[in-house]
Amino acid sequence: MSETPFAATTVPADVYRNRRRALATRLSRPLAVFAGHAPARNYASNPHEFRAGSTYLYFGGPPIEHAVLLIEPDSDGNAGCTLLRPPPGPDDALWMGEAPTDADLAATAGLEVRRIADADALASLLAGRETPAVAPPCVETIERVRTLGLAPPSDDELRAIIDLRLVKDKHELAAMRRSATVCMEAHRAALAATRPGVREADVMAAFMHVLHKHECRVSFSPIITVRGEVLHACGHHNLMREGQLLLCDAGAEEPGGYASDITRTWPVGGTWSQMQLDLYETVRRALDDAVEACRAGVRYRDVHDLAALRICEGLVEVGLLRGEPTSLRERTAHALFFPHGVGHLIGLDVHDMEDFGDLAGYAPGRSRRTEFGNRFLRLDRDLQAGMCVTIEPGIYFVPAVWRCSALVDPVKDAVNQPLVDELLAQRFGGIRIEHTICVREAGSPEVLSAALPTAPDELTSAQSFEG
Repeated sequence: MSETPFAATTVPADVYRNRRRALATRLSRPLAVFAGHAPARNYASNPHEFRAGSTYLYFGGPPIEHAVLLIEPDSDGNAGCTLLRPPPGPDDALWMGEAPTDADLAATAGLEVRRIADADALASLLAGRETPAVAPPCVETIERVRTLGLAPPSDDELRAIIDLRLVKDKHELAAMRRSATVCMEAHRAALAATRPGVREADVMAAFMHVLHKHECRVSFSPIITVRGEVLHACGHHNLMREGQLLLCDAGAEEPGGYASDITRTWPVGGTWSQMQLDLYETVRRALDDAVEACRAGVRYRDVHDLAALRICEGLVEVGLLRGEPTSLRERTAHALFFPHGVGHLIGLDVHDMEDFGDLAGYAPGRSRRTEFGNRFLRLDRDLQAGMCVTIEPGIYFVPAVWRCSALVDPVKDAVNQPLVDELLAQRFGGIRIEHTICVREAGSPEVLSAALPTAPDELTSAQSFEG
């Protein structure tokens, strides 16, 4: 083939071989890693866009639907590894163009051509052997795993994958920097598109234009909304009014699958009210101090608690809370306003390895706290150089939270309820600011999203009021 068959390849082929070899040293039985498939809309040949499973991509699987990487214990990354791909159908070339050759697949994956086989051979290769499967949540893939009688991976097998994927190598970091660069450009376009009388959808369109221009896709469904108190708001139908806060939480995924995740909040029309500005600066202090705290050896839960403390300090300053900030944080008073965790792992997915649950996010021997707010923290590990995480504190006025006496009553003595009610009646919304960062061997982390400003005057000056 004259064209490069897989523009999405992130690393040289030998890196994929080394990753498989490193995994194989910790395996005691074969492991089947599935690519998955694109879900169909209303019939099989009208699918959504295909995106291969992240573990499959990490170990060098070319983005081919229904493909499988089989990794044997003690493999050297080539021998003992097989890439099984479905053979092309008789009409595929007509509708989809020429398929990559086995030589293309082998070169991309870092395998010898003889290590490529038809997908139908998987059953015979696994006959009589207990084999676990790592599979994305795709209907046909899950059914195939069930039909083959494959086992779920053990915690030790998953930890072997997690330990490798936790620390990003130089190739992964280069991809994440590319993703962040595109994402920041898209945020600038969203800022410029914000003005009273236009819809959230117009801002969304400006954001998406930049992603498509760079052949990227979204890393999650963008949250671009004047209803910032809805943490995972869907849809972009609201008309923006002067003085509302627009929260833009959106990320890019570069062609190799690596994600960015950036949030900024700004006032529609370019003018902050005093309360908006005071609370924004509270969130920004929490962001800056939490980012600075992200150093090798620091426990991520402590970073969350530091952000919560800064939120309490700011809430006391503006009169929303009464009391000593450290005591307020210990009572989890912050959770009424900051009800989520301060961030999460990021890499090949925006919530990297979330498919492995708390086994990925929580170090052995650690578990989630039980109190409201703190229990939503997705990560409790000691940070290592090369780990990539988000830092995203916020302040929100969520009506459902304030209607819940079980949440409010334990700290009612510390709450300025009339002021809270006033801001709820105004539909204040929410403020969140977020960076994507990478922990370094020493010193402050690399902030991949640093070039997108957080200073309130810089955000308002970037808005355009023409047209």
